[in-house]
Amino acid sequence: MAVNLLIMVIAVPLVIAIINVILPAIIRKILTFAALGYTLVLAYFLYMEPPPAVILFGETVFAIDRMSIFAIVFIQALSFIILIFSLKGVTREIEKSFFVLYPMTVAFCNGVVVSENMISLLIFWGLSGMALYFFALLGRTKDAPQTAKKTFIIIGGSDAFLILGFTLMWFLQPAAGWTMSSYSVPLSNSTAIFAFILLLIAAFAKAGGFPFHTWVPDFSKDAPIESAAFLPASLDKLLGIYLLARMMISYFTVELVVNLIVVTLGALTVITAVMMAMNQHNGRKLLGYHAVSQVGYMIMGVGSGSVLAFAGGLFHLIN
Repeated sequence: MAVNLLIMVIAVPLVIAIINVILPAIIRKILTFAALGYTLVLAYFLYMEPPPAVILFGETVFAIDRMSIFAIVFIQALSFIILIFSLKGVTREIEKSFFVLYPMTVAFCNGVVVSENMISLLIFWGLSGMALYFFALLGRTKDAPQTAKKTFIIIGGSDAFLILGFTLMWFLQPAAGWTMSSYSVPLSNSTAIFAFILLLIAAFAKAGGFPFHTWVPDFSKDAPIESAAFLPASLDKLLGIYLLARMMISYFTVELVVNLIVVTLGALTVITAVMMAMNQHNGRKLLGYHAVSQVGYMIMGVGSGSVLAFAGGLFHLIN
């Protein structure tokens, strides 16, 4: 049973998303609520007794450590809280699509944080980006299609950088294979530095860090408000900072100059977003820029190299 928990946190919301396609509205909402409540309980058991890794064809596919337990718990908690407010707020026109995409997105995000295999991480990361695009299409404003396109270009383009970055990591340390925890690439040559930059772009685009932040305010303005709270303000931000944290403490061996560069980019994110927010008259877009500014503080904390600042960055991620 312990091994199955890692699969269940992905399978349960994914199955509910598929079933929701054919169910009436009230049953759809009840099942989604029950499923996310159940995954929240599963997250508690994962925290209390972390299960062994899931191995398929001799390769470790799913595994968890303290960082992924932290992420999985708060993915479930944030998703469950936002769902409570979404049960009443979602309009009839988009209700079916919303409650199909919602648990599906939770499943994909869970897949990202429990993936120990490079291939499975890339698959779930890409699927979570596709879900973001479809949520943007649910908007009913005249700019919604353009916003969805912009979101897809930035997030989808950054996924290509992530694939290339992982490929370069494998090229530098082929003995590590597909197991992510086996990598610790020193930034001692141009190839390693390029791989780090590629992953940094992917993390910043997902979290909404400067200069890849522009999709967040537009998404906040044009997508359904529940979607804005669910993704750029919560889960996508969490995944982006999660990847950045992995880069800084696990995937690469970083020097002080790298910490300074990342902290500088975080500070630029804060300053840029605040300055743009001061010029906004649309309330939802202003909140989008505010969300971006908070990402800057998280980037500064996680990228600083200080244990206390790192913990502060993660705490700010969930507060």
